[in-house]
Parts: sequence; C-alpha cells; structure tokens
Amino acid sequence: MESLCIFGDSTAWGAWDLEIGGWAKRLWFYIGNREGDDYLELYNLSISGGTTETILERFENEAKIRHADGIIFQTGANDALYISDPNEHLVSPEKFRANVTEIIKRARLITENIIFMGFEDCDESKTMPVSWGSFYYTNEHLSHYKGIIQDVCSEQGIPYLDVGLLENDEFEDGLHPNAKGHEKIFQRVKEFLVEQKWI
Repeated sequence: MESLCIFGDSTAWGAWDLEIGGWAKRLWFYIGNREGDDYLELYNLSISGGTTETILERFENEAKIRHADGIIFQTGANDALYISDPNEHLVSPEKFRANVTEIIKRARLITENIIFMGFEDCDESKTMPVSWGSFYYTNEHLSHYKGIIQDVCSEQGIPYLDVGLLENDEFEDGLHPNAKGHEKIFQRVKEFLVEQKWI
C-alpha cells in the first residue's frame, strides 16, 4: 500500500488536539517514523461538519487523484445530531444507511481496501446543546448510528473498527476529543491497521 486517504468529520480532521493535531496526524507521524523502506503517503481529507452527504459529494475525485490504495471513513456523528426535534436528525437513519451503502459501492471502484470507523461517545452534560450552536448530540443517537454502520459493514464484508468509549476527561468540549482522547483513538487505529496488514 502506497497511498491511504482518510475521510471524516472534525474529529478525524483533528479538532482540539492542541499537542499534535489529532489521531490522523499522530498516525502520519507514526508511519513516517517507522523503520524500513515501506513508503506510504497518508492524506487526511476530513472536514469540520462532515457527514455521509459531504463524503459522497467529494470523496471519489479526491481519492482517485491521490491513487488511493486504502480508504478510511470516520463518519456519522454529525448525521446523528438534531437541532430542535430529537426525531429529526441532520441525516435520517434511513438515508444514513443508504449513504453508507453507496459510499462502499463507490469506494470499491477505487480500492478493495476500505475501513469504516465508529465514532466516540459524548459527554451529554456539554452536548445538550453544544457550546458553539443549537446542536444536540446524544449517546443514544450516536450508538444507533454506529449500529447502522456496523450492520452495513457486516452485510458488505467491510472491516469495521469501533474505537470504543472515551472518558469525560478525554473530551475537550463534550464532543471532540482532547489530546488524551486523540491519543487513545490513534492507538486503536494503529493496532487495527497492523492487524489488517495495512501498515
């Protein structure tokens, strides 16, 4: 594998890791500092506020132009948010399932090396709503959307990594991990990629 692309939201982008810049940047440093001649370019193409909708709008061109041998998707948390009605998500569960299925279908035209990551939980004492706007995130909704990803990945034979739960002191603002949280996610991603023989 020579080129690895990551598509996701603000957590994948690296928000609030003021030490290194997120779990993906930590992975970039790890790959760059490995011993041996295994060359791998890592592109973090995540954006703040990203959803399955924004991934579908852009990932094919961005992955193709970088000749992606592997693609990691971390998405779903923003799809699951709601603004006023807890039953009206930014992206409905039905649409979310269809989007994940479509992402896999299109990604397979680029590479067979595809991984979906579950997203972390949240500290609801700080996400009802979040401090920067009238957006609400709940662990119940996050868990439901993670379950959808797991189901689709199981049906499609795609490796799925659940990064697990973070402790409240591993969040910066209740939703985004701090440096400690990003380090925990990085370690789990690194171990998973070694198991999958990607790195």
